[in-house]
Amino acid sequence: MLNDVWKWAGKYRRTERNIGIDWWLIPTEVIRLLDDVKTWIEYKSYPLDELAVRFHHRLVSIHPFPNGNGRHARLMADLLIMRLGGERFTWGSVSLRAASETRQR
Repeated sequence: MLNDVWKWAGKYRRTERNIGIDWWLIPTEVIRLLDDVKTWIEYKSYPLDELAVRFHHRLVSIHPFPNGNGRHARLMADLLIMRLGGERFTWGSVSLRAASETRQR
């Protein structure tokens, strides 16, 4: 059914995009990001939610894959914060149009 559609899944992109770093820097920058996250955790540099958001932001800005980078980064941030004992994010699942606690802030 999907044939060649998902051949690229899990492989770093090898083309330029209008977002993200140069493709040949991806492996190095992903390792650098993971090393930074380990250091942030070890030295308790940030509160858990900020740490996960910083991780998400850097991962999206690297933009390692041809597609699905936002979903991947959200999943990774959720897994990280849950592994560290925090609660996963809602990622905007609350309606911003409805009058609610979200709109009162």
